Amino acid sequence: MYFPSEYSLQEFLFTFFRVHGYEAATEVPIEGGGKADLVTHIYLIECKKILTRSNLFEAAGQLTTYLKARPDKILVIAGLTPVSGEREARQAAQRLENVGYLVWFIDEIVVFKSFYRRCYGLY
Repeated sequence: MYFPSEYSLQEFLFTFFRVHGYEAATEVPIEGGGKADLVTHIYLIECKKILTRSNLFEAAGQLTTYLKARPDKILVIAGLTPVSGEREARQAAQRLENVGYLVWFIDEIVVFKSFYRRCYGLY
């Protein structure tokens, strides 16, 4: 999987949810400041192109501030597995999952991989 920008990853996930019949919106203004990358019926998703340790903690901070305005949502950090620093990223992801965040390394999740292949004609 490859995304040239964080925005292209965000659009990929938006399309995924819409194609599968779910309402989704991007760049959703959040009361109190900021914009959530993607909001669905149950998820509040912060996208980072590559889920490095520092990007994971940055995204968690953003989501934490959004949670006050949207306590009904499950918090998700989504992005690609880093090429270097993978061990540190996985440890950070585990720490975040232990306190209630979902971390999606989307290039490792079968349903996203399959959808990506369909979208980009990679059979």
